[in-house]
Amino acid sequence: MDKKNFEQIVIRSKDQLYNYLLKIVKDPENAEDILQETFISFYDKMDRIKESSYLNYLYKTAYNKSINLIKKNKKQKTTTLNLSNPQHISSLKTYDRPEDSKKLLIKKAFLQLKPMYALLIDLKYYQKLSYKEIAQKLSLTVSAVDSRLVRAKKNLKKIILQDLEKLDVYNNKELFNEEEM
Repeated sequence: MDKKNFEQIVIRSKDQLYNYLLKIVKDPENAEDILQETFISFYDKMDRIKESSYLNYLYKTAYNKSINLIKKNKKQKTTTLNLSNPQHISSLKTYDRPEDSKKLLIKKAFLQLKPMYALLIDLKYYQKLSYKEIAQKLSLTVSAVDSRLVRAKKNLKKIILQDLEKLDVYNNKELFNEEEM
C-alpha cells in the first residue's frame, strides 16, 4: 500500500475508529492516544498491508492497544471491574436499575470477545451499518458477515450467561430477556 494514501485513510477512518475506541476504553484522552498510536503503527507497516485489508488492520491494532491499556490499568486497579471479585459483585447487585447491571455485564463481555467479533458487533449495533456496508468495509461477503455476527452474538451471550452464573443472578429474569440476545 502506498504511503501517499495515508492522509486519506486517516480522514476516512479516524472518527469511526475513535468512537470504537471510546466504547472500549471509556476515556476520551485514552481513546485519542490509542488512535494516534494505531495510526503510527499503521504508517510504519503500511507498505506491507494490502489495501483491501487496511481497515481490519486498524481495528485489530486499536483493539489490541485498548486491551493492553485496560490490562495495565487493571493491574493498577484504576479501571475495569472484575465481576469474579466478591466486593464488586455486591456493588453490582446494589444498582438501582436492572439496566445498569445489564450494561456493565455487556461491556465486560464485549471486552472478552475476539477482536473480529467485537468489531462486527460494534459496526452492526453501535454504528448501525447494514450487512452490505460491513461487508464492504471489511472486504467480506454479506453471508460471511451474517455467519460471523451469529457466532459473535452466541459468544457474547455465552460470556454473559457465565458471568450471571458467577454472580448467582442467573434466575433474575428481568435482567435479560431472550430477544435481546
